[in-house]
Amino acid sequence: MESDEQKKIIMWKIYKENSTDLNFALGSIYCQAINLTEFKMWVEKIIREMDLDEIPNYFFDLTDLQSLFHLIDIIGFVPENNLSKNQDNALTGIAFLRGIDVYDSPISKEKALKALKKHPEIYQRFQHFFPFVELPPL
Repeated sequence: MESDEQKKIIMWKIYKENSTDLNFALGSIYCQAINLTEFKMWVEKIIREMDLDEIPNYFFDLTDLQSLFHLIDIIGFVPENNLSKNQDNALTGIAFLRGIDVYDSPISKEKALKALKKHPEIYQRFQHFFPFVELPPL
């Protein structure tokens, strides 16, 4: 059996009472900074990193997610949004930085990239959440 020092358990904020990490991941997909496959890779990352007893049941259902249409029905609540409008724009900036053709963007590419430069913490947080996604430098 592994000692506590050997077994590193990471706590992610993916609960109804505290859903800021889940909100960031969902914001990333809604801003098109990641796609559905990358979102599911993040879900699998969380399942690997957390103690299985700490993971909400709905999280396992997210591994089979086929579209965003029923996402809130699967989760069972609307995650709290702790990002400012400019931070949301910075997430859209990540999509543009990745060369994604953002569909129906609420902000221009120039403004989104400017927001991203003003909020490097979004870039860093994105790298932490999605280490399997290669990002060009800011």
